[in-house]
Amino acid sequence: MFGGLNTAMLASSGAEAGGAVPGYQTVTFSLILVVTLLLLATEKIHKTVLVLLSGLLCLFLADYWGFFPHKVGHHLPVYIEMIEWEVIGIVIGATVFVEIAARSGVFTWVSVKMLKASRGDPFKLLIFLSVLTAVFSAFLDNITAMIIIGSLTVVACRKLDLDAKPFLITEGIMTNVGGLLTLISSIPNIIIGKAAGISYLSFVLVATPYVVVATIVTLLIARMMFGKTVRPLRDTEAKAHNLALVTAFDEWETVEDRRFFYTSIVAVVLVILGFALKAQIPILRDFGIEIVAMLAAVLMLLLHAKDVEHDLDDVEWSLVFFFVGLFVVIGVMDKAGVLLEIGDLLTRVTDETGPYGLMWLTAIFSSVTDNIPLAAMLAKILGPTPEAAEAVGSVEWWAVVFGANLGGNITPIGSASTVVACTILKRHGLKLTFLEFVKIGGVFAFAQLLIATGYLYGIWLLLG
Repeated sequence: MFGGLNTAMLASSGAEAGGAVPGYQTVTFSLILVVTLLLLATEKIHKTVLVLLSGLLCLFLADYWGFFPHKVGHHLPVYIEMIEWEVIGIVIGATVFVEIAARSGVFTWVSVKMLKASRGDPFKLLIFLSVLTAVFSAFLDNITAMIIIGSLTVVACRKLDLDAKPFLITEGIMTNVGGLLTLISSIPNIIIGKAAGISYLSFVLVATPYVVVATIVTLLIARMMFGKTVRPLRDTEAKAHNLALVTAFDEWETVEDRRFFYTSIVAVVLVILGFALKAQIPILRDFGIEIVAMLAAVLMLLLHAKDVEHDLDDVEWSLVFFFVGLFVVIGVMDKAGVLLEIGDLLTRVTDETGPYGLMWLTAIFSSVTDNIPLAAMLAKILGPTPEAAEAVGSVEWWAVVFGANLGGNITPIGSASTVVACTILKRHGLKLTFLEFVKIGGVFAFAQLLIATGYLYGIWLLLG
């Protein structure tokens, strides 16, 4: 269904690599991964340049040690096969689509409506944006959801003269919570769901109560952590001032072309439906989900682009190249047996601590590596179980689902959506270092994983 890394192919290639690669080579690549992550934390080198350099170093060493077979005839270079092109296509298509749609005034219109609904109260605004983020993440991919909500947030915070940083951080974290809601909300969900035999309905029924509780807890933590920026207004005068401020806003002020505005609304709705129902749409179901984003971008360029080259300049190219380098690094780590070593460690821990330790370690590794190959590898390691024939599946499967999704909240590179959130912050001159994010995201992730631990115990009791 999705392009890029294939579950069976990833698992088999990793197994082959793990059996053939000498130990000193695996250790070498492990050290490269550790050094890369440490340098990312220091931010001495731009993250895109650093990851590309690391990717090239990994490729050169892997080729020198004979990891890559030299094929005869026409073939794709191995580093091209490593890249998750679905993510690249989503980033390019979604940013172009959102940038053009934003010119219609549709996002500003929605943001003003939300401002009026919040009555100028920062905490109510945080609730509206966060819940909308979770809902979008359940039916869209996390990258698209973050790009759309991020655009709304920046406009809304400018209107109320608020610091957008707490809102964008909370939304980036909420994308991973919302990504737990359905079987198609994230790629790890699809990988694990398929391996465990979990149906769409069963997934929703099991995940929904947790998502509701985690959303409430996340919002309460955000209120405590971000202090004055998002706290509810208590002062009567301040309430009246903000209410008058938001009431005075005209949602139609930035709408210059009503036709453009309404066609953009239709386009946004169709894109959401396209992502949610792609599997049921003829022809589209045969392609990856990035085709929906690219199709939306092309149609917007065709209908409303004034200067195509200028519109294409709005693509977050640094983000695109960051993902290219990251996927190459992870792809080589797979071939070098590093990911299998991680999987073996997780398996040993599971033998001692059960599914709870598996969830926490999966979360930790997901915070510093791509959760897609990790989920695929763990799906192969866990293998079919008697419970997998049931609608819900075993507790171990759910441990991987929770860990792979929630671990992305620990670091700014833990998930694509947190990377996008940090990119939006930087684009608007709002500084957030790697360590600053870890201090904030770690608190959210710890609370969410703690709740998930109790929730897993409840699932275990139900499965008896």
